[in-house]
Amino acid sequence: MAINWSEHVNTNFYGADSSYKDNTEKVEFKSGREIEYLKNSRPKKKHSVNLWLKDKGTVKTDGKTEFEHFLYWYEMEAKSGTVPCNLTDIITGTGTKQYRVKVTGWTGQRHKEVSLELTEA
Repeated sequence: MAINWSEHVNTNFYGADSSYKDNTEKVEFKSGREIEYLKNSRPKKKHSVNLWLKDKGTVKTDGKTEFEHFLYWYEMEAKSGTVPCNLTDIITGTGTKQYRVKVTGWTGQRHKEVSLELTEA
C-alpha cells in the first residue's frame, strides 16, 4: 500500500540525474562462459533529485517548519523509504507513479537542500 506525499512539503524537485536500476542477473559457468538474464520484463528507473525546503527562522505550519514536516513524514509515514509513495511521474510530469524515497543527505541551515533518490516501486 502506497502513501501520499506530505501536504506540508513541496514537490519542486530539481537537478534530476536519472538512470535504470540494474535489471540483469549474470551466471558464470566453470568454462568461463557468461549468460545474462533479465530479472523483470520492465526495467525500473532511478532518479537522484534535490528538494529545497524551508527550515530555521521561516514561517511554521502546525508548529513545524517545512523541513521538520518532511523529516516526520519520512521517518513516521514513509518508514525511512520502505513504504512506496505516490508522486507525479518525474519524467512526463503527468499522471501518478509510485516511488520509494531514500534520503541521501541534506545541507544548509535556514533553508535545506535535501538530496533524494526516487526509485520506481
